[in-house]
This record gives sequence, C-alpha cells and structure tokens, in this order.
Amino acid sequence: MALSTEKVSNCIPNDLVYSIMSKLPLKSLHRFKCVHKSWVLLFENPYFMNMYRKRLISNISYGDDTYLLLKKTRLDFENHSFLYLFYGERFDNKERLDWPPPFQNDDRDINILGSGINGTLCLYVNNISSKVVVWNPEIEEFKVIPHKPSVSVQHYVKVVDQLHGFGYDFVRDDYKIIRYVEFYTDLFSFFDAQVNISLSNVVYDPFWEIYSLKSNSWRKLDLDMTTFYRSPVGVPEQVYMNGVCHWLGESETYIDNVYLVSFDLGTEEFALTFIPSDVDNNINFELVDTHLILLNESIALIFNDAQMNTFHISILGEIGVKESWIKLFIVGPLSYLGDPIGAGKNGEIFVAKEDNELARCDLNTHTIQELGIKGVFHRCQMVIYKKSLLSFSEKPSFNLRKFFCSCLGL
Repeated sequence: MALSTEKVSNCIPNDLVYSIMSKLPLKSLHRFKCVHKSWVLLFENPYFMNMYRKRLISNISYGDDTYLLLKKTRLDFENHSFLYLFYGERFDNKERLDWPPPFQNDDRDINILGSGINGTLCLYVNNISSKVVVWNPEIEEFKVIPHKPSVSVQHYVKVVDQLHGFGYDFVRDDYKIIRYVEFYTDLFSFFDAQVNISLSNVVYDPFWEIYSLKSNSWRKLDLDMTTFYRSPVGVPEQVYMNGVCHWLGESETYIDNVYLVSFDLGTEEFALTFIPSDVDNNINFELVDTHLILLNESIALIFNDAQMNTFHISILGEIGVKESWIKLFIVGPLSYLGDPIGAGKNGEIFVAKEDNELARCDLNTHTIQELGIKGVFHRCQMVIYKKSLLSFSEKPSFNLRKFFCSCLGL
C-alpha cells in the first residue's frame, strides 16, 4: 500500500475551537487561557462571546416540576406579603400559596432566604428578633427554627442576628442556616445598679453560628470573618449553589471595597472573592447598585446603572480568584429598567420598577416586557422552585408512599 503524501494539519479550525470551548465551564475557560496565545483573546472575540452567552442562558434544562415563586408586598402602608406560584412561560397562570401557620397572622414583611432547595424554602422576618421557618409548600411541612443562640446570655441582653445563608450540606446530609449574632444591652437596664455591675464583668462579643436541622440547634463557629453585610435597600440578596452559600460583603476599613463571601456548608470554611474596580471601565461604580443573583447555575453580579438604564452583568469563573470575573452581558440602554429581583428558568432577569410594575428582561433579545403585576419595588423576590414530595427530615430519595398518595390526591 502506497503511503499518502498528504500532510496532516496541526491547526484546528477556529470554528471548531469556538464550538468546543463555548461548552466549557467559565472556570476551565479561564484556566485554559495559558495554553494558547490566541485563547487569551477569546473574551475579546465578538463571535465567540455571542456563542458563549447563548450557551450560558440556554444550557440548563428544567423539568415540568420546576416553577417560579414570586414573593411580593402589597401596595399599602402595611407590610402584607403574598406568595405566588407561576405556571407557563407567559405567566398567565398563577396560584396564590398560603404562608405556613407561623406566618399566617404575621403582618411583617416575609422574605425567602437564598434559594429553594429540594422543594424546601427558608422563610424569615428580619428584625431585632428574627422568626425563621423551614417549609415545604408541596406537602405543607414546616419547622420553626429556635432563635436562642448557642451561648447563654443574661436577661437584659438582646440578641440581634443577621441571616446570611440557607443550604444543604451534602457531606452530612443536613440542611443548615448561617447567621451573624450580635448583642446589645437593654437601655432600661442601665438604671439597674446590679446590671451595671454585671456589665463591667461580662462582655458579649459578636460571632458566627450555624444551625443544623438534624440536631435542631445552633453551634458557634470559629470563624475570623469580620464583614459587613452589603445589600441595596430592600430584600437582602443571598444565593446558594452546590453546597455553598454566597452573599456580598465589605470590610470595616474599606467600605467601598465590595467582595463576594462564599461559605461552604460541608467544610464550614469561607472564601472571599474581591470584585476588581476595573471589572468594567465604562461605568462609575459610585453611581451604580450591585446585585447578586444566580444566573443558570452561575454566580452573577449585576451592576445597575440607573442613570443610563443599563445592566452590566459579570459571571464568576472561580471562587477566590478576582481575575476570573468575566463581563458577559451589557443590556441597554433601554427606555426603562429597574432593580433585579431574581432570574428565571430561561436566563431572563426579573426587575421591579420604581412605579411598582414588575417586568422581565430578556438577555437574548435585550428587550423588557411588563408582566401586568404590581409589587413594592424593593420588597419583591423571584425564586426558581422545584416541587418535592420529600420531607426535609428525610434523605433526598424517591418516596414511594408519597408518590402514590399524591397520585390519588390524598
């Protein structure tokens, strides 16, 4: 057999390279920049970036048991909150859900902490004494979380906590909540001589602690994480993904230095990812609001430039690596935008306008569409929710009894 004299090319066509690399996670793509000189410039290539954007917002496939939950507050002088389950792509079908019994007669503003996990939500009222409830709406199961901290304090000491995350610990098969606890003395106690003597001997330093659903108790964490919670006016923003809770923080000395805090529920360790000021050279960070969302299972930051009615959206490639923030979307300028309240199943961003109209921003077409729904703009949340017949006290596995009960309407 005669040997072929045809030369085999070592060069891979760019179209094939782009097709393959557009399917990679952002973390891998960021690391592969050192493999080939031309790959360093991939994020400056409009053709490749367009491919990557489309893949990012269409890569996740949700089943028929996945819906959108809208929490909104009524337009009145009181904080009456409502929860709606949306069916269909056009939001023309919705079902109002009753809050679990601990909240049914509560006039305060009810919030959802983080994301829906295995059909389970964490609800809370954020004030001096937080009321927290873990709830599965599908089977109407709920559990009131104890507020008492893991350390004993005197009766004249008030406990003030800030919830930072709710999630699932895959290592220990447990649901957990993390919070920051501070202590304040009741002002009326200063008139008590005995209390003043005690105050000179006892100092309660703030600390972090974690709640375990299995043990139904809080436990103090040995964490040197001095951070201030950073959030725009309204509902605090926390997201959960793959066993890790995320929120925005800032240091005491550098208030304008914002970073992402990531707490691993399995290892119970945290990591900081700084947000470089040059993540976008075209916007003035003193004039924008920074929002944290989960965009198709990617950590995303939305820089809301209200003056220009423009969103600048950056995706995180790797936790702890500030250089891995990649700007993927610039939406606008449009006739109007609003404050982000969550992301949908198809990569769209939901916003609440200042006139209290809710709308959907399509990242594919860069258009915005009103939903015909009103809610107080800084007190709305949109959460992706997957129904589950599984009790949160059980392992996430198939439950045959509940399946048949559901089919029979029992």
